[in-house]
Amino acid sequence: MYLRRAEMKDLPQIESIIQDGKTHLAAQHIDQWQGGYPNTSVLVNDIQNGHTVVLVEGYEVLGTAAVIPAPDESYQVIDGDWLTHDDTYVAIHRVAVSANHRGQGLSGKLFAAIFKEIEANSSINGIRIDTHPDNKGMQHVIKKAGFSDTGTVKVLADSQIVHDFAYEKLTTAGSLVKTR
Repeated sequence: MYLRRAEMKDLPQIESIIQDGKTHLAAQHIDQWQGGYPNTSVLVNDIQNGHTVVLVEGYEVLGTAAVIPAPDESYQVIDGDWLTHDDTYVAIHRVAVSANHRGQGLSGKLFAAIFKEIEANSSINGIRIDTHPDNKGMQHVIKKAGFSDTGTVKVLADSQIVHDFAYEKLTTAGSLVKTR
């Protein structure tokens, strides 16, 4: 099992995993990803910009996420306080794992592999992520991965404003940097 940058040939599997995520959220009555977002256009843009990573075993994509360098529009205003106070962070968005492998700890493995890649870049001090207030499963995964609660951010989701829970994790480089 390894992490690599996504290629356009991965799009069908990524779309399938995102659809799995939408279905899983709907089954839990969570109003996240229930409109058109994330759509093919967003996923293609992520891949073309080199933001999408995939967790792969053999030829199968098991999980996906977009790792986007700062500044992130969604994170410019927070009701709370980020751990880092400049643009030395990356944001993780659109995290999803295959329904065929749910319950096997893939989210944690995906995060661990992403963290390893980020740690290799000494200019990154923090990793930010957010999730819907009703998405208790993702909140658990985020906290288990070592993120700290930092507040809430306003996110435009399917034409409505949602106050997502925001989290940040300092990298090794970030933990050596004194913040406010």
